[in-house]
Amino acid sequence: MDASDFESAFTLPLAEDTSFDTFVVGLLVTLASFATPLAGVLLVGYVVRLVRGGDRRATALPSFDDFPGIVAEGVRLSVALVTLQLPAVGILAVVFNSSRLSLTALALSTPRALRYFDFSVLDVVGLVVAAVVALVGTYLSAAATVAIARERSLLAATPVFRDLAFDVSFVPVVSAVALVGFAGRIAVLLFGAFPLGGVILAGTVSFLVLVASATLLGRGAPATPAGDACSGTSTKTDTTDPV
Repeated sequence: MDASDFESAFTLPLAEDTSFDTFVVGLLVTLASFATPLAGVLLVGYVVRLVRGGDRRATALPSFDDFPGIVAEGVRLSVALVTLQLPAVGILAVVFNSSRLSLTALALSTPRALRYFDFSVLDVVGLVVAAVVALVGTYLSAAATVAIARERSLLAATPVFRDLAFDVSFVPVVSAVALVGFAGRIAVLLFGAFPLGGVILAGTVSFLVLVASATLLGRGAPATPAGDACSGTSTKTDTTDPV
């Protein structure tokens, strides 16, 4: 992954081959996802298409001309993402059920107010373990996203997922995508605070960051032996299939 990958990821919505209608639909779906999880599933499916397009060096945004297919891929990836985050959620549930800590109070408290919480050693250890497990789950989620984008089924994606998860060269790719996502969240919060058109601006920035992050993930993810064995050719150079 080099500077050209970043440039391509951020300029894809402005590419000459990108349809303005596709951008508008993506923006509307992003805005709808703020209010309903159904649109969120559609957006997750579109992430799969974006990662696949980045993996194949696409020169335009994938269109929304196959809503059932996008929803199916969104459901498939959502199942994988939820499954990978369940261990962290389970550890948090055990920590809060076995102590007097309140997740709501902890989330709404300020750093200065944290000293008034009655933390036990086990509470702190549990929270640290949950954070580490959540971080691992996020990394594995990125691997699952790429694997599903390449193989289009959970069963076929398993070997690719395994290869990516243990590929050290995939770590800086996920780190770069995470930094883009973090900066994007800050930008969304800033633009969302605008009194006039804040929601539209936040939705626009959110969609642009989504496109950049997913495309960068697809372009930067290394080829895997399992993926090459399944397709008979390198997944990084396959440009014959439609996005």
